[in-house]
Amino acid sequence: MAQYQYGGQNTQTFQKLPGYKKIVAWQAASDLGFFVNQLVKSFGPGYYKLADQMRSGAIAISGNIAEGYCSGSLGNYIRYCNIARGSLGELGSYIQDCERAELITGNKLTELLKQYNDTFFLLDRLIQALIKKEQDGTWDKSFWVKEEQADYLSDIETEVEFP
Repeated sequence: MAQYQYGGQNTQTFQKLPGYKKIVAWQAASDLGFFVNQLVKSFGPGYYKLADQMRSGAIAISGNIAEGYCSGSLGNYIRYCNIARGSLGELGSYIQDCERAELITGNKLTELLKQYNDTFFLLDRLIQALIKKEQDGTWDKSFWVKEEQADYLSDIETEVEFP
């Protein structure tokens, strides 16, 4: 299996972030937000609102995962991950609009859809794993989540090294 290569791992900020930085779904969502931000810079007049909505939706995904993680409550964590999934759905709708308007085409569209699908898959698996922890009573109730191996990665072709 290939290792997921998070694009922001060499930033100063990444080194200071709490434990959610190890969550692959957060990494994929962060990369998606960065990619969307780069893509919409080329949108011309008449598409500025769409560009802003896409940026907002894309950055809300990783932001909600982080907020839920830091809330210290499993219920809140699941709730915020579901909110992130809603933002991801909203972004998917905007991507469809951009494809139809030929604002994003070719390799850029292919790359965007791959990152979108990876993020959707990983977020869905994270939510499933959290619900399982809630049902099994295996949630560590301390403030910071102590993730061991990411159970929600079992069906993906990528893998992350955990320190």
